[in-house]
Amino acid sequence: MSRPLPLPPPTTTLGLYRHLLRESAYLPSLARPHVDQHIRDRFRRNQHHHIDEKRLQKKIKEAHHELRVFRAANAGDRARMHRILLKAFGRTGSRRRELFSNLIRRSPPATTDEMEAQISGTRAWTLDRDLDWLDGWDTEALMNFAKAQAKTSLPSSPRGPLLHKHLVAPEKEVAKENVYGKPFPEKVIRTKIKKMYAGLADRVLPPLLEYEWDKLALVAEGKFEEAGWFVPSRRPVAKSMAVDDDKTADDWKWQLCATKPVASVDVAQGKKMRLLTGAVDENTPYGNSLPLNRHVYTARFWQRLIKSIWLLSSKRTQNPEKGGYQVTWARAPFTAPTTAAPGMDFFESLPADAEFKEGIKGKTQRGRK
Repeated sequence: MSRPLPLPPPTTTLGLYRHLLRESAYLPSLARPHVDQHIRDRFRRNQHHHIDEKRLQKKIKEAHHELRVFRAANAGDRARMHRILLKAFGRTGSRRRELFSNLIRRSPPATTDEMEAQISGTRAWTLDRDLDWLDGWDTEALMNFAKAQAKTSLPSSPRGPLLHKHLVAPEKEVAKENVYGKPFPEKVIRTKIKKMYAGLADRVLPPLLEYEWDKLALVAEGKFEEAGWFVPSRRPVAKSMAVDDDKTADDWKWQLCATKPVASVDVAQGKKMRLLTGAVDENTPYGNSLPLNRHVYTARFWQRLIKSIWLLSSKRTQNPEKGGYQVTWARAPFTAPTTAAPGMDFFESLPADAEFKEGIKGKTQRGRK
């Protein structure tokens, strides 16, 4: 972990792609594969296809922003590093949608009877109405997982808490008649059901892969070597041995100071923005000061950060005895508090075989005596 490199912004799309992969190489080892895959997918998705020029410029602008976010996170920005790890481990972003698609994917039929029942149900749907995106979801698995998530007291979910209205089957909860007592059309009822399932899906935190969840558990316990956790260190910047004495006044862009306010020209050198921009403030009499909110990453910091993300995750394993899946949510181990040294004098006066009796419970009299 070090300051952001004072590199000029990339001018080509290929240079931007390489800069992003270079910055992701300094992320933690368990998060890097998912971040690299996301970067490659976003660039290769539109590599050989025609795309609108305005949309292309918008995507390139977003990629430049993500590059600054990566540099700030690697330089010591805790909030941005937390958001990157939430996306890498599927609590937010595209990785969460990928894990959610695995949760709602219907399992293939194991027997001929199950296949015939599935085919007959599909035929019944096609006769009554057209197929939609909800027909491809395993709604039973989604409801079971949502109920398991609601029973677990999550510390602070980035998707919001699951309410009682999300845990009721939409097919039973949706109204069949309007305020005038007339039945709704089938299309309106189906739209209401899809909207309720979409609201439920927006708050579900899908389970991680089993091996990934186990590795996060090891990191949360401080066992970094067993989990394969390491954070690469940045190589020092190469310095030229030759002294450059040919500096001219062209290095100072006086045109900007003449046409714009000084505050907008020097905004990149501010202490709040220096983690994002990597700029060096050479105008202060005390030299280049450290930027604000710059944190030195330690093993204790990584353990606490990963533990907060691990407590928001779960794993799903098959149950061979009862059938189906068993969901296991992360839970912090309970440690009984110990008495501090100044308070030990109070307990030393008690005998070793002392027993505490419960107080007599009765009606309390209110009012003045």
